[in-house]
Amino acid sequence: MLLLSDIVQLIARESEENFDNYNYIKGVLLKRFKLIPEEFKKKCLHHQKNLEKSWREFSFEISNYFQEWIEGLKIDSFEKLKNLIITDQIKRRAPLEAKDHFWDEWTRLVSLSELADKLDEYELVRSDRKYETKRKQQFNLVEKHSESNQRTVRHKPFTETWNARNMGYPSRNGESKQMHKFSCYSCGLEGHTARFCPSRVP
Repeated sequence: MLLLSDIVQLIARESEENFDNYNYIKGVLLKRFKLIPEEFKKKCLHHQKNLEKSWREFSFEISNYFQEWIEGLKIDSFEKLKNLIITDQIKRRAPLEAKDHFWDEWTRLVSLSELADKLDEYELVRSDRKYETKRKQQFNLVEKHSESNQRTVRHKPFTETWNARNMGYPSRNGESKQMHKFSCYSCGLEGHTARFCPSRVP
C-alpha cells in the first residue's frame, strides 16, 4: 500500500517546475513503486469503498485505476479497448494449463487475434502430445503381451513321447514310431548293410 508520506517525500525531491507536470510526476511514481498495468487492473476490479469516503470519491478512484490500466497497455482507441475487454473475458475462460504455459507474457496479451492464435496452437500441440502418449502406451501394452507369450512358450514342458532307444519319432497321439532298420542283402540279417557284412569274403 502506498503511504502518503512516501509520495510526498518522493515528489519533494523533484524541482518546482515539475510539480504541476502530471505526466512527469505519474512517471516518477510508477517507476519508484513499479506499478504495472496488471496491478491497476486488479485495483480497478477489486477496490472496495471506504466508509469514510463518498461514492463520488470512490468512483474517481475506480476511474483512475481504469485509466492507468489502459494507458499502461497503450490502449488509445475504441477498437483496442474493445479487444482488451473481450481478450480479458477469454483469459478468464482459458484453461489453467494454458495460463501457466504463457505465464511470462499472459498479462501483456491484449490483442484478441494474437491470444486466440496462441490458445489454438497450444490446444493443437497438447492434442498431438496426448495422441503420441496414447500410441506409446498401446505399443508398450502389445510389446509386454508379446514378451509374456514368448516366456510361456519357452518354459512350456515338453510332454510328447520320445523313444531314445530305438530312435523313434513322436507321433500326434503320443505314440512312438520306430525307424526302419537296415537289412543286409548278403546274409539277410538286420543292423548292417551288405558292404559291412561279416560274412563278406575280402
